[in-house]
Amino acid sequence: MCTKKLLKTKNDYRSYAKKIRQQLVIAEISRVICAKIVDLEEYKAAKTVAGFYPFGSEIDLRCLYTDSSKKFLLPRVIDEENIEFYLFNEETQLEKNKWGILEPKPEQETAKIVPDIILIPALMVDKQGYRLGYGKGYYDRYLSKLPEHCLKILPVAEELFVDSLPHDEHDVRVDIALTQSNIYDFRLIPST
Repeated sequence: MCTKKLLKTKNDYRSYAKKIRQQLVIAEISRVICAKIVDLEEYKAAKTVAGFYPFGSEIDLRCLYTDSSKKFLLPRVIDEENIEFYLFNEETQLEKNKWGILEPKPEQETAKIVPDIILIPALMVDKQGYRLGYGKGYYDRYLSKLPEHCLKILPVAEELFVDSLPHDEHDVRVDIALTQSNIYDFRLIPST
């Protein structure tokens, strides 16, 4: 297996992250991370939370979506560049997109509200709060349009928290990364 020192490009890191994730016990890591999310004061105060449906070995946040005190939103890819969020509850009908990811059907109700918190999927995150996604840029485009008050939280395994990742001008930093071991708050760290 390659070491982090040999990784140069975003695609190198993506391949590395996917190999590492396959070796992890994601169900247990997800359980611990969900408990940490629920304990956050910002989460307790939130009325609307945008999340994601887990794909493959992503962190599984579905246990959060049963909280009747909050409105939950899930993303749907609407074209080659954009995602849109839809209201999500136990009655929401889902379908697989072209990558096999479950998302709300297009006839479901779109969310006309800005979430208080957005939970963001990623392969990795670094010490500056830059995330590594799957390379399509959907989340970076969406996140760049959100107001400052929307808290951007990234749940990720500790094994996928690294010193530094390659990032570009369009990459949007997250506010907080939650792992099974730590809570990393990037809000006071200047951008690099």
